[in-house]
Amino acid sequence: MTRIPQGARFVTMAKPTRSTQLRTPTGTTTGRDLRSLLHVPQHDLQAQLAIRLERLGFPALRPALVQLLSVVGSGGAVADAGVRLSDLVSQVSLPKQTVGDLLDELEAMRMVERFPDPDHGVIKRVRLGPKGKVWAAEVKRVSAATEAKWATRIGSKKMKSLRALLEELAATVEDRGTSRANGTRQHKR
Repeated sequence: MTRIPQGARFVTMAKPTRSTQLRTPTGTTTGRDLRSLLHVPQHDLQAQLAIRLERLGFPALRPALVQLLSVVGSGGAVADAGVRLSDLVSQVSLPKQTVGDLLDELEAMRMVERFPDPDHGVIKRVRLGPKGKVWAAEVKRVSAATEAKWATRIGSKKMKSLRALLEELAATVEDRGTSRANGTRQHKR
């Protein structure tokens, strides 16, 4: 047994472990992985949206319903033209039956409405319904307010840079996803 001299002080220095220190592809070391870094602001935004939408009387929506509403409402100026059901299915990467069931729920809440495609009598299109338009406008309002709040915390220049980088990343990921969906590489369903 080793004797430790009386009055000796021990300083323990924890060596970083793989679970607490991650090395990124660029060689920098960080304490959090990318998923957790993206989760924090996303969670803050979702909480702000949930509070505001609940105050306005909107029901809490499951993520799949929110995803559908977001795609249907992303038409901008041509939002009233709607989205073809087949395009909606490919954009949300869910089975057609599931999308149909989710649209039934949203339609019952007056969040979306289906209508015949004017160019093709059999095909259906989907657009935001009366409540869906209010929901989409409020989501944009809260998102802009949250982004402004973050800009005051980190500075508007950093926020603009962050937004530009996220826009670029989203476009890159979407482009890759589109090329895979168009036959380069597609998952079987």
